[in-house]
Amino acid sequence: MLTRTDTGWKTLLSGRNGLMLGLISAGIGLHAFNQFAIVAAMPLAAAELGGRDWFSWVYSLYFIGSIAGGTSAAYLRDRLGVKSSLFWSMALFSLGGLMAVLAPSFFFIVAGRLLQGIADGLIVAICYSLIPANFSSAVTAKVFAVEATVWAVAALLGPLIGGLLAEAFSWHAAFLAVTPFLILLGLFTLLTTPETGSAAKAAFAPLAVALCVTASFIFALSSATGVIGWQVACLVLGSLALALTVTTDGKLGPRLFPAGAFRLGSVLGHGFWMLFLMSAGHASGATYLALIIRDVWGIGPAAVGYIVVAMALTWSAVAMASSRIKSLKGRHFAMRAGPLFQLAGFLMIAISIDVREILLVILSQMAIGTGFGLSWAAINQASMEAAGDEERDRASALLPTMSTAGYAVGSALAGMIAAATGLTRQLSQGDPGQVAYWLYGTSAAAALVTFLLGFGVRLEAGNKG
Repeated sequence: MLTRTDTGWKTLLSGRNGLMLGLISAGIGLHAFNQFAIVAAMPLAAAELGGRDWFSWVYSLYFIGSIAGGTSAAYLRDRLGVKSSLFWSMALFSLGGLMAVLAPSFFFIVAGRLLQGIADGLIVAICYSLIPANFSSAVTAKVFAVEATVWAVAALLGPLIGGLLAEAFSWHAAFLAVTPFLILLGLFTLLTTPETGSAAKAAFAPLAVALCVTASFIFALSSATGVIGWQVACLVLGSLALALTVTTDGKLGPRLFPAGAFRLGSVLGHGFWMLFLMSAGHASGATYLALIIRDVWGIGPAAVGYIVVAMALTWSAVAMASSRIKSLKGRHFAMRAGPLFQLAGFLMIAISIDVREILLVILSQMAIGTGFGLSWAAINQASMEAAGDEERDRASALLPTMSTAGYAVGSALAGMIAAATGLTRQLSQGDPGQVAYWLYGTSAAAALVTFLLGFGVRLEAGNKG
């Protein structure tokens, strides 16, 4: 592990630290690339195999599987060990990919993506759980800056490489695009000996995990029909299931979440809520962004993709820059300013769609990315530190799951808003302004709440990135 004085990039990127960073980056890169590489292939697969009616479930079940895997990761890691749990997860991921590549019907693609989601959730959660035990808090901001860059590069290359493979060969080949990341993850797993925290082994919490998966499934059901009443019911029932998960955790069976998770007044509670709301707010606006840009401005698929990816690229650049902030006061200021950039970005997107100004959309995407870049690493670090030594690994493993849950809720909320406001009809009439204000107004509201929660998140003194 790094000492508190080893804060330079050279130390972080060399020797054992470099290998550990490679392991974590390979896992997160696999997670990011896997989400984007199949985007271009899915319409082709659905057309060939007759899966249009099940199209949304390729993504919904992937997220459900990811939440199931993420909430079970700490238990699996502690029972099997880091290396064994990663190799079993990679085997499950490969099986899901093989089912999709050889799919004789669309059902096999849906089932394969479910298995990949479970494996993906396990891998990224295990990788996150290794950060506090293998890197000092003095360099945690730099670790997250590297991972933001990995995410941005994967988001940039995923649609491009997947699309090229689908065009040059077939949609089957797009599911093989993630293979290099899988090989890298296996290689780094062999080359490293990761340290784990000193906490007692995590117990399996079947009730809490089942409630999390149930809530995710209910949110996914909201996309099964455009009936607004059904979507509202799913959103309400899903929210109730999430609330039940939190309130019964540790009372009926073993505890899944660390002490203080979701409790207002605790640093960990504020941190978890911030990660959830930032993801939910972004998903509420991003779910239909590509469709709106294409229909309003008539821009081609490639250009639309890069406008959308501008957020991730900005996130990466700002995260690298903000990781150089040394003072605790400066880091707190940057962390709390992040949601304000997101608030401004969401409002600007709504206005830009209303006034038909594409340059303002790009600037809005950059503002949202700036918000993530300023805040994300600090919130994750503060949440890890607040959990305490006994629960730090468990809290770290759940951080990406909070983000995934936020995206699931935000996507469901976006679908409900789109149905209630008649998004498709408004786009066909060339007047999506009203819908945009509802979509991005909701995102802006989430950003405002996130900003207020930020005052309850504090980094530990002396941990300067």
